[in-house]
Amino acid sequence: METPTVTLTTDWGGQGFFAGMVKGALMRAIEGVRVVDIAHELKVYNVMTASFVVRQACTGFPPGTVHLIDVASREPYVVLQAFGQYYICSDNGLPALALGDNVRDVRRLPTQPGGIYNFAAYNLFTPIASRLLHGESLTSIGEPYTLQSSLWTGYVQQGDYYRVYVHYVDSYGNAYLGMSYDEFEQLRAGRPFVMQVRDMEVSELTTTYFRGNAADLRLQLTVSATGHLELALRERSLAQLSGLKPNDSVLLRFKG
Repeated sequence: METPTVTLTTDWGGQGFFAGMVKGALMRAIEGVRVVDIAHELKVYNVMTASFVVRQACTGFPPGTVHLIDVASREPYVVLQAFGQYYICSDNGLPALALGDNVRDVRRLPTQPGGIYNFAAYNLFTPIASRLLHGESLTSIGEPYTLQSSLWTGYVQQGDYYRVYVHYVDSYGNAYLGMSYDEFEQLRAGRPFVMQVRDMEVSELTTTYFRGNAADLRLQLTVSATGHLELALRERSLAQLSGLKPNDSVLLRFKG
């Protein structure tokens, strides 16, 4: 990768000075670095949503990219390889949920007794990014480490139905589910289905958003650009009307 690239995915919000501090430190430490903002408006401490964003937005970057992820940060801090890239974050369930079986070498970042790490992205992650982009290997950065298993899941079978979790809600109020289209079709095996969402139901999967009357409030189940099932209302916010939010669940039942 010719241009050193670092991405930032955080729950800092857009009004503070945090992004500026980290960008300035990166630019001082890494000549010609390109810093890409993935998201700063993620809901505070929401690891599930942050994991979804990282999985969809970060994994397609060129090999050698360094991703700084500061959401619900706490020790232990880690750096790992996946998709030929580096991810620096907390082991709070996010790396396992976001990257799954694609994770390769994992190293725990060393911290010093009495050190100040209340802004880990600045005090700890940024120097590690600089070392990586100056050619250091993971073996020189920390001791081998095993990630914690994720505390979250995409869906789980409960009796004759599946509980499918909401992983992300976009700015339109559409809900992205923790079940991919491929997983859905494999479980479905050609059978009819019904999905219960609060007091609404949907029993049809469509490949485009509904067209026609804007007053049509039928619930729609479709396939998002990420490959996950997506719930939406035409020109309405499903999240606003139903109260659906990340970590909530919907019920899916196959007939026959």
